[in-house]
Amino acid sequence: MDRQNQFSFQFIFVMLLSLIIVILSVMIITLGKNIYDNINEDRNTNYELQVSLSYIANKIRQSDKNEAVEIKELNGINAVVINEVYDEEKYQTWIYFYDGAIYEMFTDADNAFELSDGMKVVKAELFEIEKLKDNLYKFTAASNGEISELYLSLYSKAVV
Repeated sequence: MDRQNQFSFQFIFVMLLSLIIVILSVMIITLGKNIYDNINEDRNTNYELQVSLSYIANKIRQSDKNEAVEIKELNGINAVVINEVYDEEKYQTWIYFYDGAIYEMFTDADNAFELSDGMKVVKAELFEIEKLKDNLYKFTAASNGEISELYLSLYSKAVV
């Protein structure tokens, strides 16, 4: 009987050790997965912010001509307005924040439109536009608690 009790104790001890190892392994895998998910989410947020600001910078740089870029207000929201001429017709590209996203609207220069008419470019919690000097603009975008800023200086200057 003594050998049988000793065998039962050893078996139970080995099983408990195996169970502890399995539980610790599952905990480590779960912790690793959570860390990976957080890193991936932060990376995606940063990517979205950088892409949105780079997109805006490229749009403005493409139109860096005298008096082509200005800030206008539409329904209480600041927007970047890029004035362009195609085939002697005047057009405008509006970039603005609306309904949790950055939008773009390409329209005739004198055409009225609603904020919801634009095309959604990227989701964002915040998008602010400031004109700091004659040719210096500041753009601020936020997504998932991350904030990114872009300072953009236009090379062409307004005709005085």
